[in-house]
Amino acid sequence: MASPQRHPRPAPAKTDPGSRPAPAKTDPGSRTAPAKTEESPRQHLHVAPRPSRKLMPLMGWAAAITVVIGLFALALFHAMIVDRQTTLDNLNQQLEDVRATNDRLRLNVARAEAPDRIVAVALYRLGMVEPDRLIYLSPVDLDEGGE
Repeated sequence: MASPQRHPRPAPAKTDPGSRPAPAKTDPGSRTAPAKTEESPRQHLHVAPRPSRKLMPLMGWAAAITVVIGLFALALFHAMIVDRQTTLDNLNQQLEDVRATNDRLRLNVARAEAPDRIVAVALYRLGMVEPDRLIYLSPVDLDEGGE
């Protein structure tokens, strides 16, 4: 039994993206039905062109460069944070030192104002003596006695 003879398929014609495809020609030996003469609602559709393969490597390089720049910016911000934290630590240490000095000076002032120390300085350093007897003076009201 001989196989049926097939006709070679015609190569699809290249068309502009905005133009409509030409109606299909019917071949008397083909098994497909002839195209309808009415305009079908899908007749204005066409296959989108394939994206250019030249653009793919460029997009890859652009993505890689963007990632590298992002990582560099992240490292820069991290370095800035570390630098500011070091400055903050130094300021906190200076604050603790100043507070310790302030506490030491307040203690010295409290010791200098103590009554026992004042009496000791008056007696031994300034040569003052304690009196034999104490005399207390009472205030006089000048308004009553003067008139």
